[in-house]
Amino acid sequence: MDLSGFQFIESMLSSHTPEAENAVIAFSKHFASYPLNQETASVYQKLIYYNNPEAIDAIFKTRKPDSFFSILEPSRDLILFAFSTLSGYHAGDLYEPAVLSCLGIIQNAYKNPGFGFSIYPLTVSDLYHTAKYLKVENNEIESHIIDFLENLGSLSKYESITALARNIIDAHYDNSKKIESIIPRSILS
Repeated sequence: MDLSGFQFIESMLSSHTPEAENAVIAFSKHFASYPLNQETASVYQKLIYYNNPEAIDAIFKTRKPDSFFSILEPSRDLILFAFSTLSGYHAGDLYEPAVLSCLGIIQNAYKNPGFGFSIYPLTVSDLYHTAKYLKVENNEIESHIIDFLENLGSLSKYESITALARNIIDAHYDNSKKIESIIPRSILS
């Protein structure tokens, strides 16, 4: 894609006017026919981050959102996309297939937590912004988050992250506790 084409896409994705929304949907329907690879990944990421349900549905029409990015080798940029997308929206505002695509990236990168940390060391904020999606009440999202948090339990040299992951799981399953007691209100609201 030449520079003018990329600038057009950037301009379209920076606006949420009705015209831009329609353009993003049309572009997503067209672009969905392109295979995911290192060259097309950034465009797919921008379309997902835009958070238009119809555009996202066009991308994932015949694909599973949680495994969409799994053909790519986990990288710092890919992981940062996932965490920045999850942190960029309130839990109820990000379209669920977009959440699942981000969780798939995170789960793929941190299924071996030591490997994931070698690419991108998690922060407390990353855990908070991921765990806030437990409030969405979607079994698939919940399952991915719990699996991710449980995988972090095998990290011995990152005690604060491991302890926080365990506390989040405990608060989620223990009826006498609330996730709000662990995750700051500023992240949940």
